[in-house]
Amino acid sequence: MSREYEMALIVDTQENVDETVKRYEELLADQGATVVNVDRWGMRRLAYEIQKRQQGDYTFFLFEADPGAIADVDRACRLDEAVLRYLILQTEIPPQVAEEEDAEESSDDVSEEEDAE
Repeated sequence: MSREYEMALIVDTQENVDETVKRYEELLADQGATVVNVDRWGMRRLAYEIQKRQQGDYTFFLFEADPGAIADVDRACRLDEAVLRYLILQTEIPPQVAEEEDAEESSDDVSEEEDAE
């Protein structure tokens, strides 16, 4: 049974960031995960130094995977020296469903306002 996950990845800017992000996309695919979205925020200043670095490149992955695949991704992130920080969370609502619900709520609000007039 696959579940929805979000992974935040902060990569050292002195490393090849594009190659690192591509490697994690391939790792997720190798683990049988379906990547829904990759959101690259780019280089940002860190709130505090991590491994004597003041900047990091932020990337967010939304993907669906089996829970057993997460352990392998977690291990790869821990061992990769290019990754300054990472966080893998299980999302409660799939991203597409949340956007559809927001659209329905806003359309309901508009129709209620029209009825009140």
